[in-house]
Amino acid sequence: MGNKQEQKNLLTDHLIQQVADGDQDAFVQLYHASKDPVYCLILSIVKNSATAEDLMQETYLSVRKSACNYVPQGKPMAWIFTIAKNLAYMEMRRLQRQEPADLSEHEEAEGEDGISRAVDHMILRNALKLLEEKDRQIVLLHVVTGLKFVEIASIAELPLGTVLSRYHRAIRKLQKSVKEEAF
Repeated sequence: MGNKQEQKNLLTDHLIQQVADGDQDAFVQLYHASKDPVYCLILSIVKNSATAEDLMQETYLSVRKSACNYVPQGKPMAWIFTIAKNLAYMEMRRLQRQEPADLSEHEEAEGEDGISRAVDHMILRNALKLLEEKDRQIVLLHVVTGLKFVEIASIAELPLGTVLSRYHRAIRKLQKSVKEEAF
């Protein structure tokens, strides 16, 4: 767990400035230190792993391009999250204007592994649909990336108590849903 904490401590205003100055190593460091929470945030909005991966790459291209416009405030992760959220919401608006996609596009590999992945994907998608957007973000940031609730509260700009209550309520909702599906 120390490795994740070390990565988070590397996210500084100075690192963003190095990226703005064209430092490739700084960009790689920034990417590795922030990619998991950024992916989870985007996934919580778009609810599709392939789209989330694409948007995550767009996020980092945008970060690299606009790092020179970053205003140091001691919150580089919040800045990156803002870029990621904006891209995710733009994609959601774009998708709403389009016709629904053919479901056959999303069929995965053949065989038992493909079926297992498809079932896991459906379960994840249904679970994500159950939760409100903020609750999805909190759960994914805590469970998938291992962020502490204090860190999530800072990133989401919510009081710690609100983050804790939303998390526990969301987990109860998911547990109830799983129990209902089991019977």
